[in-house]
Amino acid sequence: MIIVSKTLLVIPHYNDVSRLELFLPDLIQTLPPRFAILISDDGSAPEQQELLSALISRMQSGEGMPVLLDPLFTNKNTGKGGAVHRGWNHSEGYSLIAFTDADGAVSAREILRAEEFFRSPVCHADALLASRVKMLGRTIHRSFRRHLSGRVFATLVSELARVPAFDTQCGLKILKIEAYRKIRPHLTSQGFAFDVELLLLLLKSKCAVVEFPVDWEDVPGSKVSLLRDSIRMTFEVLKIHKRVNALADIG
Repeated sequence: MIIVSKTLLVIPHYNDVSRLELFLPDLIQTLPPRFAILISDDGSAPEQQELLSALISRMQSGEGMPVLLDPLFTNKNTGKGGAVHRGWNHSEGYSLIAFTDADGAVSAREILRAEEFFRSPVCHADALLASRVKMLGRTIHRSFRRHLSGRVFATLVSELARVPAFDTQCGLKILKIEAYRKIRPHLTSQGFAFDVELLLLLLKSKCAVVEFPVDWEDVPGSKVSLLRDSIRMTFEVLKIHKRVNALADIG
C-alpha cells in the first residue's frame, strides 16, 4: 500500500565515507520524518563498507527526524546508475523516490526545498530534475573548468540525443512512484550517463518533467574524469538515444 507522505532518498556510494560523514548530519537535522534515507553502496572496498556500517549505526536518527535505513551492499562495482536503481527497487510503500550525490553538493536544505515544490499544488510534473542555472536568487559555486566541461557535455547531449534540458547531470532527481514504475523495465544504463536515459524514458512515457534551479557547491574529490569520462559518456548517450528512440510508446 502506498503511504502518500513518504519520500525515499537514495544516495549512491562508492568509497565516499569521509564525505558522507559531513553530509549525513546535515540531512538528518534538516529533512522531516516523511523522508527515508538509503545509502546504496556500489562495491566499495571492504574497509569502506565497514566504515559505512559503523557510520550508519552512529547516525541513527530519532523522533522528528528522517528514517536512516540500513545500507545496501554489493561486492561488484556497477556504476552510479546501478547503485541508484538498486536503491529505487526498495521503493515499496513510498509515493516519491529521489536520489542525490554523496558529496552534498546539493545541500539538505535545497533537497527539501525541491521536494516541497514538487509536492506543492503549483507543480503538476511527474518528475523533477534539479538544475545548476546561474540566475538571480540562486548560488552556484563551481570551478570554471568543471562548468565549461559540463556545458560542453550538456550541449552534446542536447544536440545528439535531442534532450530538451539545460542540465541532465545535476545530482538530484525526484520522481513520482507511478512514473518510475512505467520506465523501470527499460532502465539499463548503470554508468554516469544513466541520468540521460532516465530523462529520455520519462519523456518517451509522456511523463511531465520540470527543471528546478538549485544552489550548488562544488565539492573536491569527484570520481569523474573530465576528458576520459566525457568522451565515454558521449558514446553511451548515443547508444541510449538510439535504443530509447526505437522503443514503442511506454505506459
